Amino acid sequence: MKLELENFSGRLVDNIKQDFYATMTVSNMLASVLREANQKIRESGAREGLRYEYRANVNHAVGVLKDRLIGVLMTNDMFARKHLYRELVLEIKRRVIPVRPNRKVPRKEYLKKPHFHHNHKSNC
Repeated sequence: MKLELENFSGRLVDNIKQDFYATMTVSNMLASVLREANQKIRESGAREGLRYEYRANVNHAVGVLKDRLIGVLMTNDMFARKHLYRELVLEIKRRVIPVRPNRKVPRKEYLKKPHFHHNHKSNC
């Protein structure tokens, strides 16, 4: 839902396939960045002796990734690309949320139907 997989930019089969595979590629990149950010968060949290375990905020990570992914991928210099990637991971690492075990209050599930025309995609 966060990457809006169901929101296609066209009606033709090729357009839908292209949107699907592009979203899956971004999803895999997001998973990779989140894995690395969560590992760094765990390492820093173990030293500080915090009450809860923390992890990266996925909503924030999606926004940061959408803003900076093209810049990381289009850079030709390998060292500059690594630097931009590290900055991306550090930016995601700055926004953390606690993982609270044994929550008593169940989360409300909002059943929201996607009401958008195929030409009107939302911005980040």
